[in-house]
Amino acid sequence: MKFHIKEREFSTVIIILAVVVVIVLGVLQYRWSNQVSEATSIRLADSLQMSMINWHLDFFRVFSEICVALRVDPDSNTQQDWDQYARRFVDWKKTTANPNLVAGLYILRFNEAPAAQVLRLSASAQRFEPGDWPSNFKELREELQHSSSKPASDTSSASPLGTNDATALDVNSEFANRLYAGGALAGWQFDPQIPALVRSVARAPDVSAGRQIPPRNGVDWIVIALDRNDVQNKILPALAQRYFRGTEGLDYQVAVTNDRDLGHPLYSSDAGFGNAEIADADGTMNIFGRPRGDAQASPIHIFHTPSQENGPAASVAVTWFPLIPDTGADQDWRLIVRHRRGGALGAFIADSRRRDLAISFGVLLLLVISMAILIITSTRAQRLAKLQMDFVTAVSHELRTPLTVISSAAENIAHGVVEGRPQLEQYGSVIGAQARKLFEMVEQILLFAAIREGQQRYSLRPLPVPEILDAALSGTAGLIRTAGFHLEQQIEPNLPPIVGDLPALSRCVQNLITNALKYGSERKWIGIQARLTEHGLTGKEVQISVSDRGIGIAPEEIRHIFEPFYRSPSVTAAQIHGTGLGLPLAKSIVEAMNGQVTVKSAPGRGSTFTLHLPCAEHAVRQVEAETTEAVSS
Repeated sequence: MKFHIKEREFSTVIIILAVVVVIVLGVLQYRWSNQVSEATSIRLADSLQMSMINWHLDFFRVFSEICVALRVDPDSNTQQDWDQYARRFVDWKKTTANPNLVAGLYILRFNEAPAAQVLRLSASAQRFEPGDWPSNFKELREELQHSSSKPASDTSSASPLGTNDATALDVNSEFANRLYAGGALAGWQFDPQIPALVRSVARAPDVSAGRQIPPRNGVDWIVIALDRNDVQNKILPALAQRYFRGTEGLDYQVAVTNDRDLGHPLYSSDAGFGNAEIADADGTMNIFGRPRGDAQASPIHIFHTPSQENGPAASVAVTWFPLIPDTGADQDWRLIVRHRRGGALGAFIADSRRRDLAISFGVLLLLVISMAILIITSTRAQRLAKLQMDFVTAVSHELRTPLTVISSAAENIAHGVVEGRPQLEQYGSVIGAQARKLFEMVEQILLFAAIREGQQRYSLRPLPVPEILDAALSGTAGLIRTAGFHLEQQIEPNLPPIVGDLPALSRCVQNLITNALKYGSERKWIGIQARLTEHGLTGKEVQISVSDRGIGIAPEEIRHIFEPFYRSPSVTAAQIHGTGLGLPLAKSIVEAMNGQVTVKSAPGRGSTFTLHLPCAEHAVRQVEAETTEAVSS
């Protein structure tokens, strides 16, 4: 008993430890998932930031190439030799990857006669020729004319922005200083409306009679008008494919917009994207480098990560051409990107985290189920092993009793203790009874083994109910008589036959009668009843009941009594011997005949076991239906 208590305590401790381990794994998995999601968020934010910066640098390089190609040495005193710009432009067009980027190259001279104010590069003649003001130069013309009217001292420095510093870029970096402070891009400005690149060219003084006469107007202007269609349909799509493409196309939706023309983006990778303000954008960049709203803010913003609720994941400065001074913030070009699959990156990461958690907890659930199955299997194995040991003990005891009787009788006969024919007949009767008991026990064990292996075969035929009962009572009459039990029978007349195997069914009833004899207590009464009843599922059926008025069965034990080798603790305590195979055999036999066994019992009031057997007519129909189904399948 102490061993079983310790075993149960050990199993309880193992189960508690398993539950604790699963809970700890679940908590750790949840925390690890959060950490992985946060690291993934930061990694994606950094990757997106780098892609946007590289996109911007490449976009800036495309525009700056033409400025570098048209650079003229300011000390060469050939600023008014406009054909040198024409030659440099032709050379650039031969080597560039974007020959259609420039829609026109102009020289603007505001101090000349109206017919000579605009010089346009002729593609065929490869030189500048007088032309008319382009229609889209209206606002630029007013701004440049205003700047040209200033004294020469105000413009001789060829500053990118003249005296207006309101739109100056953040040029704190060495790279920006090298570009704009007298470098390759010195003096160039950008007009986003046309769009165009503009640079002032200081005019050389006139030389007359040995004197230098300052020019009436200090500067002329070179204007590179860019082809908006080429920017929209070639350069921007190529950049989007280069920096935001994945294995299956663009990973991001990409748009370049401005607030002045909201609803008609300069470029959009998807129809409708960028037509309105995008609240859930993963990244935005002001291409011109001017911050929006707060002057201290950065022109580039990346989506927020879970651990950075108070600011963007990345905030850096960007470099662009200085803008024409009167360029409003509503003309700024903005790069907007949003993750394509799963919505914005924040939602995509959250969905990925939920999916990972679901998979992880699914694995934990499978682990819990596996552990539960293992524990249940182990418990059942231990219980089965105990039942088998109890069975071996019971069988050993059951075998020992008749063997002892037979051995003692044989010794008495051999030693001449038995004298006379009457004593010899008595001893012979005892030996025969014990031998039959051994035979029945062995037969029962062999029958159980055959049923468990599926090797038992039955010879089914219509059987009258009285024939079954007579066969069962003939095999147990001696036991009933010896035990001194009173047998009471109630058999309805004219019962229909049932389909079954006579030896098997008679053995089944014999097992029930034997149990009644064992557990009938001191009241020594057995009742056998056979009647015809209606059954909702099987139609008419014959019920054969065997009752006793013995010790009964506790409700919690009823579900176990048909298990092989099971013997109630109360039965074991009462030292009632048995193998625990009688009821399982009866249940297997009856179910093989398409019937069932039920039990009604109460502790101290006895038990009633009932065999439910379908009538022959219904049984034949059921067998035919099962045969037809087997053939068709």
